[in-house]
Amino acid sequence: MIRPGVGRWIAYAFGARLPTVYAPWVLHDLTTRTWFLRHLARSAVQATPAALLALLPGPVWLRVALPLFVLVSTLFMAALFSPMVREKRLYQHGYLPEVVLRDPDQ
Repeated sequence: MIRPGVGRWIAYAFGARLPTVYAPWVLHDLTTRTWFLRHLARSAVQATPAALLALLPGPVWLRVALPLFVLVSTLFMAALFSPMVREKRLYQHGYLPEVVLRDPDQ
């Protein structure tokens, strides 16, 4: 299984489609038992530009609170929509979510 480099992983975190050579890694990323934590990590990377809010003038508490608010709200929304984003990513990389995520007991 070939892992994407840092640049490709960041693009993947922001929703880009990886080349087909990475398809087995994408399948592993989205179906391993830690898929939810991986999804939250990708979402946290998406929220990193919010750290620029700390550079705005104002009281220190506000410069800390704004980026934290963006991070917490990003993680909340990521957790809320994680099953849908997971299915979309699987489909985007050529997998049928209804087949890949099927319960093996049925």
